[in-house]
Amino acid sequence: MNISTFRLTPELPAWLWTLPPTTLLAVLDADGARFGRVPSMQDFYWVQLRELGLRLVVEAPAGPASGTADFLSRFDPSVLARLWGGDIGSGVWAGAPGVDQLLAALLSGKQPMLALLLAEFTNRFRYWAEFPEQLRDAVLTAEPDFPPHILTTEKEI
Repeated sequence: MNISTFRLTPELPAWLWTLPPTTLLAVLDADGARFGRVPSMQDFYWVQLRELGLRLVVEAPAGPASGTADFLSRFDPSVLARLWGGDIGSGVWAGAPGVDQLLAALLSGKQPMLALLLAEFTNRFRYWAEFPEQLRDAVLTAEPDFPPHILTTEKEI
């Protein structure tokens, strides 16, 4: 792999980050990850933690992500804790009540969910950057009445 062609943080159109949280969550789940039948309890567990992690990232009271890099940085437990008014490293949680327990759930187990979400969305955003029509399709799946003039296929940098 030529390091000069690899983008750690793919750029997506700026309008994506201005979507209301409910719409953004629907776009991120346009593949139906949380709506399909789950064949096992392990899959059910994964789906629930995935949705919890996405909601904490998207609905943080500190405000929406300003871009792709900001969004992906929110999968860092310390960053996410700060967005909810807390400090994950302190002995006493001063952030939004109960969020410390939610973060603990996302960080527990053999495969911590925040790391999985970071990998999933880095890969998905890279795909959407390479194939903008797939991003357009995801938006239209989530929001069929989305204004078509906003859905440009040109990459915005």
